[in-house]
Amino acid sequence: MIKKANFLKKYIVMMVSCAAIANCASTRYMDVKDSSGSRQWGPREIKTTVSTMVGSLYGYLKTSNNPAYLDVSKIRNRTSEHIDTNMLANEITTNLIRKQIKFIDRTMREEAIKEIEAGQTGLIDSDSAIPMGELKSPNYLLKGDIIDNVRYVDGDRVQYLVVTLKLIHVASSEVRWQEQQEFLKASAEERLTW
Repeated sequence: MIKKANFLKKYIVMMVSCAAIANCASTRYMDVKDSSGSRQWGPREIKTTVSTMVGSLYGYLKTSNNPAYLDVSKIRNRTSEHIDTNMLANEITTNLIRKQIKFIDRTMREEAIKEIEAGQTGLIDSDSAIPMGELKSPNYLLKGDIIDNVRYVDGDRVQYLVVTLKLIHVASSEVRWQEQQEFLKASAEERLTW
């Protein structure tokens, strides 16, 4: 009986190991640019949205006479599916920074103030101490929404998805720039099968 239990244990461990190895062996990398899209939000939607938003916002900021210091508010997902909006915000931010647009990270403010205060005590070498008045405040806030409308037409699930970003002037609360990216996706309705 003990031999059968040990054999069964070894057999189960071997089968789980084979399944894990088979899963690892099937992983492959693809080029994001070649993504053909799917029913879910994915690389195609992100890349298209980033391209539209960065091109439009960069064009607006370059024609503005005032220096821009941006901060990103949360992009809200108001759709019926899971969308990682931080990934979208990070890609937009990264592409704008590459174009020399400045962003303010207010999460670092407390640490910066502590360093400034330490420099004022005389304990920090004056050549490396952070002087007073160097911190910047954002004059623009970038925020947005992703919304969708889903309907069923002739057995297909049709999703109209709209990504809207806006640039708000912090001092006046004016919306100074706004852009949209739309997607209309049709896919066969998923059915449960036994």
